Amino acid sequence: MTYGSDLVVDLLRAVGVEHVAINPGATFRGLHDSLVNHGKGDPEMILTLHEEIAVALAHGYAKAKGAPMAAVVHDIVGLQHASMAIFNAFCDRAPILVLGATGPMDATRRRPWIDWIHTALVQGTQVRDYVKLDDQPASVAAIPEALLRAWRLARTEPQGPVYLCLDAGLQEETLDRPVAVPDVTRFQPATPPHADPRAIDEAARRLVEARFPLIIVESLGRRPEATGALGRLAERLAAPLVDLAGESEGRPSVPSRHPLDMSGAHAEVVADADVVLALDVTNFLGALGQTDRATRAVRLHNETARVIAISLDDYAIRSWAHTFQSLVPVDLPIAADAALA
Repeated sequence: MTYGSDLVVDLLRAVGVEHVAINPGATFRGLHDSLVNHGKGDPEMILTLHEEIAVALAHGYAKAKGAPMAAVVHDIVGLQHASMAIFNAFCDRAPILVLGATGPMDATRRRPWIDWIHTALVQGTQVRDYVKLDDQPASVAAIPEALLRAWRLARTEPQGPVYLCLDAGLQEETLDRPVAVPDVTRFQPATPPHADPRAIDEAARRLVEARFPLIIVESLGRRPEATGALGRLAERLAAPLVDLAGESEGRPSVPSRHPLDMSGAHAEVVADADVVLALDVTNFLGALGQTDRATRAVRLHNETARVIAISLDDYAIRSWAHTFQSLVPVDLPIAADAALA
């Protein structure tokens, strides 16, 4: 370990990052050099032609692999390029470690013109409204804590992108001695929150006593291990399943050949239901009603059904973007990881 950026590579290795998507930029030339000469292919560097592509690649990887990868983006303009893809990942709750850079915050170390226009105060404000965390360590010694916190929060439910800005001066700082890499196994994300047992008992009672229970899922496909339990629950209750993934462009939660999959008769089964179990549903009006495209008026398919909602949506709300959808009455709201519930 010779430079500050070598430490970043060692940390990426330690937490298990296998791939780094990168569009080369001057502000992170130190990190680029370390990935080549210190990392020597571990983690693997994937060249992209645009910062938005780098982040979108990491987004798709997170959805397919269930784990984050890193995307490295150039200073101000690169982060602006990447901002659309970061917002997409935020909406999709995809965990991504976005590493950015800035010209030296120490103005005496800046080259004329180029380093000045590549420096922002504070760069993370560009994406702060749609990342779970942004941070900018002020010393090489502070980098391990900042990166480990960002890595942990990206993977904590509800998951999402994080942004860590690395000062170009710190990346290129020569180290007098190596900086210790902490035991990363002691910085794992917290276990997902479980539901209040009393609320689960009440939900079960309402479903069992229902004349026509219905299960609606929207984003449970993020947790494919829940598919089997979802099918067994539907079979135990003889409850139709409606998967909103096709309407919300999300990830399917219900096997298309399941005999209780009634997604194609969405409006009809909602109209018949007296109790609706909504799992990871954000768009309740889309789930329970229909919007007139001419007047924008919403007509509910069923105004008497009682709704049980299990999700972590309330923990993911940000004020800047109204991705949280309309506020709809819910009879039994349960804040919990829906897959566990």
